[in-house]
Amino acid sequence: MTGQAWSMFDGEVEAMDEFESSVTTSIQKALNSLWCSYKFPFRNKTMKFKTRSGVNQYSTPNGNIAQKILKNKKVYGVKIGKNYLEYEPDFETLEDETGTPEKFYVKNDKLFLYPTPDDSYDVEIEYWTIFAACDEDGNSKATLEVDTDYIDIDEKYESIFKAALLPLCMVYAIASDSDENHSGYQRQYEDAYKILVEFTRGIEIDKRIGWR
Repeated sequence: MTGQAWSMFDGEVEAMDEFESSVTTSIQKALNSLWCSYKFPFRNKTMKFKTRSGVNQYSTPNGNIAQKILKNKKVYGVKIGKNYLEYEPDFETLEDETGTPEKFYVKNDKLFLYPTPDDSYDVEIEYWTIFAACDEDGNSKATLEVDTDYIDIDEKYESIFKAALLPLCMVYAIASDSDENHSGYQRQYEDAYKILVEFTRGIEIDKRIGWR
């Protein structure tokens, strides 16, 4: 970012602690905005866990549970084996039962299974992550904090994602739309964003399963 044309920052910085706070803030804002702006395929993740007998609540993934259409019916990306669990909006009316979970609901940021598991089951949740960053061990995190953190994206998407991210960083850094350079970076970002969306959309589409 500091090496971009018209950048007001030192282009020779080599470590995170050499960035001014305004630069790092601009990067975080741009990354979060771009990352959550579209359901890019690299945001589609899978969370797996095993249930415990007698325990019905579990952690939710760091994002939104995916939805898709199967045989003209909307289902959510929560399943045990090959069976998708039904979402239960009226969970307050459910009576206590144990058995193989057939439904789920979310309350207070916790995922609840119904009936309460009577055994250990393998649960798989497909979701759209809101966490763009990872630490050096591959653990997801919300923001880039140290110079060993990286953006969690497949290599094949890196160049086109970076092409959109850099000008957006400059848009946030310049901030004022009255600045003569602001509109130039805004146009550069919009052009790069269209290319990014078109490229990823072509890979994401599945004629048999429509993801939302």
